[in-house]
Amino acid sequence: MSKLFATMSQIDISKMTERKNGFTYLSWAHAYRLLRQYCPEAEVIKSVFSMPDGRRLPYMVDEAGYAYVQVTVIIDSYTCVEIMPVLNHANRPVQNPDSFAVNASLQRCMAKAISMITGLGIHLYCGEDTAAISASAPQAPQPVKKLDTSTLVSLEAQLENCADLQSLKQLYNSRLDWTKEQTGLFSARKKELM
Repeated sequence: MSKLFATMSQIDISKMTERKNGFTYLSWAHAYRLLRQYCPEAEVIKSVFSMPDGRRLPYMVDEAGYAYVQVTVIIDSYTCVEIMPVLNHANRPVQNPDSFAVNASLQRCMAKAISMITGLGIHLYCGEDTAAISASAPQAPQPVKKLDTSTLVSLEAQLENCADLQSLKQLYNSRLDWTKEQTGLFSARKKELM
């Protein structure tokens, strides 16, 4: 498995990526094709959930009504389970999703699960854990606060994890309220990466 990860994480996907709403992503079709090419025995399972009313749907719903999809990829004895929120065209979580949003999220979730288990395009997810997508309704912008030193140190660690300009831009676009000090850290990291 480590050999597969080492091989697939080095595949140049730069000509296969697409951009949408400030995010760079690898299309599910490319991810699935490469999975089958390098690992034809892999299993991809899209989960179906039982709703309280007895319906079976390809998504689950939380207490607030937000929907999530789940995809599992199995290679040999290794299993990767990924859960993602169902997103709308603006990459925001939705309640009562339509079939198009569910299908698109299933495909995105499959591409991410393939990436997590094989390393294919894994660098695209740098900074994802700091994205400004919340499981609640959009909030009004909060007033900008002066950063304390620990916040700057945390941002510096996140910036160090950005291995290329693309991941740096994704982290920068994850929020709208960067302070002057934070913007300066982004500029310095950009110069290092150029």
